[in-house]
Formats: sequence, structure tokens, C-alpha cells
Amino acid sequence: ESMDMVAMGKAARLASRSLATLTTDQKNAALALIAQEIEAQAETIIAANAEDLADGRAKGLSDALMDRLMLNEKRVQALAEDTRKVI
Repeated sequence: ESMDMVAMGKAARLASRSLATLTTDQKNAALALIAQEIEAQAETIIAANAEDLADGRAKGLSDALMDRLMLNEKRVQALAEDTRKVI
């Protein structure tokens, strides 16, 4: 079940308060775990993105926008690597 935007905003606000109290080491550990999970869930992420792209096509999004939104193995790996660069 997908979360609505208001609930997502409230959850993000609560999460930001928790994150603000973490030490740098704790934040870095969390970022490392996030990068690991992005890699571990790459197949799921790409499959969900394919569904989103199909919806976008049906709604008439431009080819240029569709290309920017498209995730493949290389792009998902880049997301994980860029997350690690923040550490």
C-alpha cells in the first residue's frame, strides 16, 4: 500500500528529528547501510521503476523526461556509489 504525500511528509519530519541527534559516525554507518541496501534491492528498484515508466508513458511524459527517470543496473549502482561519497 502506498503512502500518501501528507503521511510521507510527516514521516520525513519525524525521521529528520531523529537523524539530527545522531553522531557523524552513526550517520555514516546509516549511509553505508543505505548504499548496501540499494545494491541488494537493485532488481526490485528497477522493476518498480519500470512500472513507474509505464505509467509515465501512459500519461504522455516526454522521452527526455522518461530517460532522466529511467533506472537500470548502471544507474542504480551509481546511486549506491554516490551515497557512499557522502560519507
